[in-house]
Amino acid sequence: MSGVRFELSGAVGWITLDRPEHRNALDLDARLELAAALHALDADPGVRVAVLTGAGTAFCSGTDLSGWQDPEHPLVVRPERLAQPLDDFSKPLIAAVNGAAAGGGFELALAADLRVANSHAKFLLPEVSIGSLPGSGGTQRIFSALPSAVASEVLFAGGIVSAEGALSYGLVSQVYPTAEFMDAVAELAARIASHAPLSLVAAKKAARAARDGDGAGLELERSLWSQLATTWDREEGRNAFREKRPPRFEGR
Repeated sequence: MSGVRFELSGAVGWITLDRPEHRNALDLDARLELAAALHALDADPGVRVAVLTGAGTAFCSGTDLSGWQDPEHPLVVRPERLAQPLDDFSKPLIAAVNGAAAGGGFELALAADLRVANSHAKFLLPEVSIGSLPGSGGTQRIFSALPSAVASEVLFAGGIVSAEGALSYGLVSQVYPTAEFMDAVAELAARIASHAPLSLVAAKKAARAARDGDGAGLELERSLWSQLATTWDREEGRNAFREKRPPRFEGR
């Protein structure tokens, strides 16, 4: 694996998004690697909890759009939501947000069962600024993770939630100083891993039912995302982002 690495420490599986030169944005191959890592940890009976974090100073800046020109790539042939492998994971999953969680990176964090952050973390969903829409659970889960007015500002205006704000709103359960962060995450993961494995899986099923309901909202979000994916404005937004200029949206 080149974009994602994972390792075991006792009953804890550690997954690190490892593209620091791209602020851990996930290209198509890295997305497959993330799915494979989660599948391997889920299938390992010795693993009771997993931790997802990022290499360097960012958690994940979302999706790297390169590679979509390959018509034979599995994710081009059969697209799936970025967070789908997290949704399929049956064991407790901690998002250890060690820096910016932007766009799809924020959606990955929202798909985890619990989130902790270092003092430099920040959370944002910039998709509407480039003519798109969060399409991996962001529009749904943000409203259970943040107060409605705050979630709306993040979604509509590209508002940024700091680590301190995330703690005050309950988006994360803890904020740790950067120098102590990984040790604190390891201690939290070890506490979870000390509990009965069948109970952990059962508790996650119950928690997911309470959080996500029947999934209709997620299906609607994906349908709307697909509609926007074919618009002129979305293409203009992506071009403007690459060219570092303000987009000129026309509503088509």
